Amino acid sequence: MKFNNIIFKGIALGALVAVSSCSEDFLDTKPEGLIDGEEVAEAMQDDPSKVQSYITGAYANFYNGGEWRTSHDIYGIQALRITMDMMTDDVTLPRNAQWFSFDYQLDNRMAAYRRVTATWRELYQVVNDCNTVIELLKPAEGEEASADAAKMLGQAYALRAYNYFLLINMWQQPYQVNPDALGVPLKTESEYRSERVPVKDIYAQIISDCETGYNYLKGARFADKGSISEYAAAFIYANVLMFTGDYANAAKWAEVAIEGGSLNTNEWMTSGFNSLDMPEVLWGYKVDTENTCYYASFFSHMDTYMPGYGGQVGYRKLIASELYDQIADNDIRKQWFGYQEDYNLLEVDFSYEKGNGWLPYLSNKFRDVYLTSEGAEGPFTSDVIYFRIAEMYYVAAEAYYLNGQEAQAKEMLTTIMSTRVPGYTCSTSGNDLYKEICVNKRIDMFEEGSRLFDIKRRNESIDRSLSTDAPIAGLEYVGAVRYNGQDAKMIYQIPTVEMENNPEITTADQNP
Repeated sequence: MKFNNIIFKGIALGALVAVSSCSEDFLDTKPEGLIDGEEVAEAMQDDPSKVQSYITGAYANFYNGGEWRTSHDIYGIQALRITMDMMTDDVTLPRNAQWFSFDYQLDNRMAAYRRVTATWRELYQVVNDCNTVIELLKPAEGEEASADAAKMLGQAYALRAYNYFLLINMWQQPYQVNPDALGVPLKTESEYRSERVPVKDIYAQIISDCETGYNYLKGARFADKGSISEYAAAFIYANVLMFTGDYANAAKWAEVAIEGGSLNTNEWMTSGFNSLDMPEVLWGYKVDTENTCYYASFFSHMDTYMPGYGGQVGYRKLIASELYDQIADNDIRKQWFGYQEDYNLLEVDFSYEKGNGWLPYLSNKFRDVYLTSEGAEGPFTSDVIYFRIAEMYYVAAEAYYLNGQEAQAKEMLTTIMSTRVPGYTCSTSGNDLYKEICVNKRIDMFEEGSRLFDIKRRNESIDRSLSTDAPIAGLEYVGAVRYNGQDAKMIYQIPTVEMENNPEITTADQNP
């Protein structure tokens, strides 16, 4: 049965969105990186590696939102990650009328809202891209894929798994709350279930894709970190298993992912988090003047000292004082915060923050290469980092703790914290150890989008009023000061346009 719903409308083999920038290049009738149906057939006969164009397109759509990029706060995965952080207790906004302010107020989840619609479309667009690659390259039963095809298949399966992981956790409560709850539609290369497929079935597909993707990728090598490697696939798998409660295997896969990198030196920790060359990076996106989205970009919103929204425009995102106060003075991560005259080469005006006593909470973690590296091509051309092995140390530590293996948890925590705090020793145990793992993950992953899913998975109680030195104006009337991770406001509704075009999802199926 076929429906004209927005998830899969207009998808055909040659219809992949081009690898494009926010410039007028997207008007090309046949941009570079695309091949049509006839070329695909020829490529499959002569050289399967030509299908790489589809992988390249999938990564581009994941980065910039593809055809559903609609505004300067909707531009693919990095905009979603900012959104996810805005819904937590780690970030505060000194001005409540700016990009992402409705996300900050937990007031951007209703069916007709553009955040909900765009995120749904962007994630399913990448799912479609991955399905195309798998359909083109999946070997017949009893046959094996060539080495080149295996690398592409592995990336497609792993990327599809990650997009479904995002979808199921933005549109439903965590797996352990109710595995039978209504999830999201499921489309693979061989199956289309247009109803709200149960959470447990979505997770079954995610886990299958993680395993298949990793097996295809194992031993494969890539020229750079712009491709999903076996280690990035393991990263995805570890986070998925934390949601299912399989802590033993979550720790195992986290340690596999850790093998793909090395921990940062102090120099790298304060370098601006703007390069895939960083030792901790497992996967990210290489940005240049051709594919940058300029003001609709991560560094535009996050760099305090640049011409973008987070800099000269004045739309700051500050660290919550409650979290800041838990960072030791000798912790290298303390240098991520506080006004730095040496960084302010453009003489950005911070008088508003200074007058309110907020200068200590300014973020220096993300700084654009334009002001940090010689020979930078231009503003907003910093690489964007998706996965770092640092996160996996905390995942492994938490997984070991929850699995009753405190010694291993302490070992993982000590290993990473020794690179953050000179002479660090872990002297806590029991619940205090667990708290130490969790708070240090919050600090390390600040503004990298991981906090929301941790809050939801643990059903943590959030009290933004604990940040006594940070602004929370405009939050009381929408109930966004005190809440818990599994509150209904923490999940999105199914988009109105999807429900209007998909008869398999009715008003009775809608999230509250």
